[in-house]
Amino acid sequence: MKVIFITREGYRLPGARIRCYNFAKELVKYNIDTEVLSFSDTLGAKDGEEESKMGLKDKFRYNRGAFRSLKIDKDAVLYIQRFNYHSFAPLFAHLFNRNRIILDLDDWEMREDIKYYLNFYPSSKAHYLTGKIAERSACCIAASRFLEGFLSEFNKKVYYIPSGVDTDIFRPSSNSLGEDDDRIVFSWIGTLHKKEYIENIGLALCCFHTLRKRHSHIYFDIIGDGIYRESLEQVIKQYNDKHILLKGWINPDKVSDYLDNIHIGLFPVAADTKFNRAKSPTKLFEYMAMAKPTISSCIGEASHIIQDGENGFLAKTKEEFIKKMQRLIENSDIRLRIGEKARQTVEENYSLKVLGKRLYGIIRQI
Repeated sequence: MKVIFITREGYRLPGARIRCYNFAKELVKYNIDTEVLSFSDTLGAKDGEEESKMGLKDKFRYNRGAFRSLKIDKDAVLYIQRFNYHSFAPLFAHLFNRNRIILDLDDWEMREDIKYYLNFYPSSKAHYLTGKIAERSACCIAASRFLEGFLSEFNKKVYYIPSGVDTDIFRPSSNSLGEDDDRIVFSWIGTLHKKEYIENIGLALCCFHTLRKRHSHIYFDIIGDGIYRESLEQVIKQYNDKHILLKGWINPDKVSDYLDNIHIGLFPVAADTKFNRAKSPTKLFEYMAMAKPTISSCIGEASHIIQDGENGFLAKTKEEFIKKMQRLIENSDIRLRIGEKARQTVEENYSLKVLGKRLYGIIRQI
């Protein structure tokens, strides 16, 4: 059996890296022939902050090239990572060659508020076409409980596989930042391609600013880049605080080294939206795998992963977020205990090994 993972993004972006490259690598261990067809890495398309520079002709050309490649593998299972312009090549291969397809969703790339015309046609073309591809799929893979419910409207075979983390790469080292360090470093990591991320970081900045009035030894690292970087820079500028550091992009293969040198991960969510509920929290898994205590908003997937006070902290309000940040600042024993439990949780439930085995079982069924 052969499985071809198809994504419009490149390895540098977490959706493609984790749900295509990592899953493909893991399935090879079960003697499944795998390939990643990345419109960015394989065909040269723009992705991330550069994708908006492509026109319809460019997208058509890349789909044509992808279809030529896919039509050769008539028996391959085509694993479509998210719905977007790159989905048409595998869809046509499915229609012409009857390739089985699997739709994988780890993000909400549709409108928040959808209206239906004539009681069935949604105002969002992405919503409509996602549903149609889901209906034709041999099964669907959902990276969050919210997306599991959404896909279940179109397909009876929907399986939950979160993004998870490679625990062989993300593991605390013997050189990890010691608890005798004078500083306490908070961290947020992610891309800056959505305005929602700026709102989320804004929540964390507000909480951090409140605590800085009491603690001179705390720092806040923000790791990421994207089209909304300037907007974030304007937000940061308002605080005029040298302890808030926008460090830009880090090579994905260096993230584990960076996380070795922080104390606390932050996963703030400012609004209860479909986008935030659907998101599979990649960075949360990475913090936990590195044995770092994390404070997450009690919205979306994090509420299914974190047991408050056991393997991390959940906060329903800004005041709760501040209170739990304060608790971790003041108590190194709690930081260590929560971090150890977080690592254990990931190893048992969210490691690439565990998730790869689950995916292998699903593919065998189809």
